[in-house]
Amino acid sequence: MIGGGSDLPKSPGAERERIVVDLALRPGYSGGPLVDHQGTLIGMSILMTGQEVGMAVPSHVIEEFVAKASSADWSGSGTILV
Repeated sequence: MIGGGSDLPKSPGAERERIVVDLALRPGYSGGPLVDHQGTLIGMSILMTGQEVGMAVPSHVIEEFVAKASSADWSGSGTILV
């Protein structure tokens, strides 16, 4: 992992937490799991930003999104902005 957190460039209205990884992510890898050396899910791959650099959404951000989308008072579609 290269870095993460809120010190990365942001898009307006975007979720502020991202994980930057030194992995060769390729087209079609988006949505794939990012796991640590013990096999624990730590995020979901979302895009490549360079030849050997990619980004992932932290797993806790996904969990919060799913919890909100699963709530009884929420309907419609949603997007996790990064």
